[in-house]
Order: sequence, then structure tokens, then C-alpha cells
Amino acid sequence: MRVRRPGGLMRATLPVFITGLALTGAVSVASAEDAEILRAPDPATILDIAKGFGSARMDKDDNGDPMISGRIEGVRYLIYFYGCEDHEDCKSLQFSAGYTDPLTADQANAWNSKYRWVKAYSGDGSNFKMDVSFAGGITRANLEEQFSNWGSMSGNIKDFVNGK
Repeated sequence: MRVRRPGGLMRATLPVFITGLALTGAVSVASAEDAEILRAPDPATILDIAKGFGSARMDKDDNGDPMISGRIEGVRYLIYFYGCEDHEDCKSLQFSAGYTDPLTADQANAWNSKYRWVKAYSGDGSNFKMDVSFAGGITRANLEEQFSNWGSMSGNIKDFVNGK
């Protein structure tokens, strides 16, 4: 009678399984760019990424902190930098698109119940915002994905504001 050792089969097949995953592309090695951890929203880096998604230029807000103005999918937007110390070493950023026609609270709630990433606010004008925190750091790839999210929502914002 043969005694079966616990885990014996698993140990023998695990290397074959991992090799199979690697050959099928299920396991990949992250590129150096993907592994780069951004600990703070460096304005030059943010501007560089923004230019990859449309037109963008560096500016300053009313407090003298960095601000980027750009256009994605034909929609004008601003990126505000928050938590800055002496206009540097900022902690987070916020994408923002604003329109002169105000949204009612019901319209803002309708938007917010339908869409997850970008939030609508009622008030003096219709405002759409998306926050990005750098607490603990994020990869450049993740930051680019935030731009992609904003870009994909820009058409929805334009349609929503235009009543489509």
C-alpha cells in the first residue's frame, strides 16, 4: 500500500502551473515606469501626463498654487493642487469642470447615482469633480488611469449638461 504525502502532488505541479501562467501572459513583470511610486503630485509630471490626453498648460490658481488647464474630448477642465506648502509639496489634486448653467440638487443627485468616479455638485454653476489622493503614493500607471477615467467621463459630462 502506498502512503500519500499531503501536498506532494501540489508541490510537484506548482512549478508547472506557474510556468504555464507565465507562458500565457497571466503573470507579467511590471515595467519600471509602472513600478515608479509617485509620493506627491509633481506639477511637471502631472502636466506631462495631461499632455498625453489632450492640450494642457501650467498655470497658477488664485492662491498661487500650481494649476493645470486643459481640454480632453473637447471638454475644458482644470486640475487644482491641494495641501501645498509654499505652493510646493502638494498632497493631492482635483480634476474639475464647471459650467455657468447651475445644476439643481436633483440633477446632481441623478448624476451621482449613475456615475461613480466623477461627482456633480449643484450651486452657482454646474461643477463636476474628481479627487486623486497621493497618500501612501501611487504609480504613474495608476495616475494615467485617473486621467483615462476623467477623459472617458468628459463626453458624459458634456451630454449631461446639454440635456442629452
